[in-house]
This record gives sequence, C-alpha cells and structure tokens, in this order.
Amino acid sequence: MEYCIKHDPVFSVLEFTLQESEVVLAQPNSMLSMTGGIRLTAAIGRRGGVWSGVKGMLGGENFFTAEFSAIKPNQTLVLAPNSLGDILPLHLNDQEGFYLTRGAYLANFGNCELRIKYGGVKGIMSKKGLFLLHASGQGTVFCQCYGAIMSYHLEEGEKVFIDNRYVVAFSHAVKYELVKATTSVKDSVFSGEGLVNRYTGPGKVYYQTRGKPSAGLLTALADAAF
Repeated sequence: MEYCIKHDPVFSVLEFTLQESEVVLAQPNSMLSMTGGIRLTAAIGRRGGVWSGVKGMLGGENFFTAEFSAIKPNQTLVLAPNSLGDILPLHLNDQEGFYLTRGAYLANFGNCELRIKYGGVKGIMSKKGLFLLHASGQGTVFCQCYGAIMSYHLEEGEKVFIDNRYVVAFSHAVKYELVKATTSVKDSVFSGEGLVNRYTGPGKVYYQTRGKPSAGLLTALADAAF
C-alpha cells in the first residue's frame, strides 16, 4: 500500500493508493473522496466487538470505525482530519509501539493492534483522559495534529517537560508523570503553567504547536473524565 500526505502543514490530507484486498481503517467522517472500487463498511471499535467500541469512546474515539476495502486494483482514498495541522505517521514494529492521546487517532493500515489502556488519575489530571489508545504490531498509524508537529528523541533517563495540552503520541517505553511546572506553587499558578507532564526516556515524544480551543466548561469536564 502506498500513501502520501498532501497540502501540509495547515490543510493536510492523507491519500492512499490501494490494491485489491487492501484495507484502511479510519475515524468516521474522515473520508474526503474515494474511487468506485472501494467498499465502505462500518465496524464496531477496531473490529473488536461492542466492548471494543465502548472502550474506544472512553479513549476519546468513536464507537464505530470506517473500514475501506479495495475490491479493484489502483484505487484512491483521501482522508481529511478535523484539525488544521500536520498528519503524523507512526511506524510500528515488534520493538516499538506508541500511546496516542485523546482524539489523535485518524487511521491505520497493516497488522496493527489498537487497545484502550487505563491511564489512571494522572491521565485525568494531565488532560490526557482516563484512557489512552495503545498502538502496537506491524503497520502504520496516523495521528491528526493541531498545528505543526514537533518531536523529542529521549535517551535513557533523559527528561523533557511538555505542557499537557500539546502532546500527541509517545513511545510505550517512555514514562510520564504529572508534576508542577516550577518548585514554587506561586510561580506555577501565576506563570499560567500550573501542572505539566514530565517524560523520561528512552523513546520518542511527539507534540503539536497549538492546543485545540476549548469547547466550553461541560465539554472540558467530560474530556477530563474520559
């Protein structure tokens, strides 16, 4: 399967060229166009049944997944994210998987295993949600970003602090903790930073240059809870 990212960095779209029997899974409502030799079906969760769909909702994704299957050779599928920014491809292998933060998932192909993992109280407080999406296996997962994408490659024991709203994905080997931005409560509050995430290597951390605008108090509370 071939793919390319076009019209980045602001109005990015993800274009696939599918051969017969190849399949792309994606978030619902992300299809911009497709040729006539592609069959579209709706799967619950990530082909994992009702419970998979429920856990997907808890992780900030949709209950259903759109499944695009090529029934003829040389078909074209174009996906458009709902964010104005880059599209980040993450290449999975047996040694490296990734955690995706809430709402980052756009699509995937290959033998990817996508599971919802419990993030605990620190996930709520760090605005990543109670659950995170863990991607592993063999294949490629695509993340939608708000703004441009940046990254850190952390060595063993190396640390980086990133504001909670901006992280898109990080290697499963990376440890993250919720900490104060400064040693002083006063400085943390009046600097406007408050709490931040501290990531410790080894591994990669990807983050976006803009935080999505708030959709209101009730939505913010629901996002923090789930």
